Amino acid sequence: MAIEFYSTDDDLIKIRPNVLDLGVSDWEEQSKEAFSVINRSIISKWYKEVAAEYDVEYRETPFDPDKVDETQLVRLSSYKTLELAYLHLMKDTPEPDGFERQMKLFQGLYATEFNNVLASGIDYDWDESDTIEWDERLIPRQRRLKRA
Repeated sequence: MAIEFYSTDDDLIKIRPNVLDLGVSDWEEQSKEAFSVINRSIISKWYKEVAAEYDVEYRETPFDPDKVDETQLVRLSSYKTLELAYLHLMKDTPEPDGFERQMKLFQGLYATEFNNVLASGIDYDWDESDTIEWDERLIPRQRRLKRA
């Protein structure tokens, strides 16, 4: 079954307990959009490079969100979803409001968390065994240039 989002409203409530009391009954649309944004970012900043480490041609074998250990991305998705939720709630006024401040807060938390996820590496089922083995938990290596 294909996943559609990495976090749920319950995950959002753990961060912002009143998020369902703001006049919106659920944040499913924002969660789906966050899923899409995260996947696009993973493809551009991680998958293309790491696929080569596994001798996978990223153009022939597209990124598959079902192969990710989604538990790694719950916090990331929660931050992006909350950013999008507060963007949705912002007032159309020239003066910033509380929702805009919250949106910017979660925008920053998302950026920091995304960098942390990339730095630790994403667990991905490269061999399609439905299990992420120890050798699929790639820690990014630092490449250094040496002068000759």
